[in-house]
Amino acid sequence: MISAKSRFYLIFFLITYLSLLNLRAQAADSDSQWQFSLGLGAGIRTNPVMDNDDIPLVVIPYASYQGERFFIQNLDFGYTLFENETQQFNLLITPSYDQVFFNKWDINNFIERSGLALGSSNDIPTVEHTNRVIDKRLLHKRRMAGLAGVEFSRSFYGLDVQMQLLAEATGYYNGSEARVAVSKTINLGKHDVKLTLGTNWQDAKTLNYYYGLPAQEAFNHTPYNPVNGFTTLLRFDWNYQLDDHWSLRFFTSYRHLSSSISDSPLVTTNNVITAFAGGVYHF
Repeated sequence: MISAKSRFYLIFFLITYLSLLNLRAQAADSDSQWQFSLGLGAGIRTNPVMDNDDIPLVVIPYASYQGERFFIQNLDFGYTLFENETQQFNLLITPSYDQVFFNKWDINNFIERSGLALGSSNDIPTVEHTNRVIDKRLLHKRRMAGLAGVEFSRSFYGLDVQMQLLAEATGYYNGSEARVAVSKTINLGKHDVKLTLGTNWQDAKTLNYYYGLPAQEAFNHTPYNPVNGFTTLLRFDWNYQLDDHWSLRFFTSYRHLSSSISDSPLVTTNNVITAFAGGVYHF
């Protein structure tokens, strides 16, 4: 049986090999190009993990490359296996998201991912009073994992639907995720408005790695082993083009955490709110 790390390297090298062949064939193609932008403004992402500060959003870089088949979107690397006017099927490598709440200098603190890095339901009261007996020094480090899998997107009736099936492929917890998002974009002259509704299923291995409390780390607290859970996301984006280089941008999102996450003694609230407003310079 192929290990998770072997699957990751297999997909990584497959994307790299196919991309190099594609880049060589498209070296003279003017449609293959890089795009860079830098957002400067004020924003914040709330942090549901106990005692951890909310995450400021001040500088948001964006880089993308779109070749005939190979593409890069910030931290996402992909290769298009099939596409037509309404649908696309890709191989994809993307980083995990949940570690952003545990690691102060995680790269996801500086890059806003507007794709399918999504959160799940039930109104759960906060559990802040139970966190006082947890010694954070005993907790294992939550690392940024690499996810590998496939992505399918389709446009119909003015809606964009995107689905991802991903497996953790760097050997930290061997979990899996399934993400679905539906978005609607409205263009009004220089105004671009986008509304996104999404859900993210994460299995027990994934949620245990980030939000579980194993016996050896619990000390005087009851151990906690979450089951799989669904995530929900509602997001609003607005952009206004000032000229060829500058635009104004505002976005906000609301993630409702699954009961498997919000029931964790490491978590003090059942939602994550993100908001940013500022200017964007397009190079």
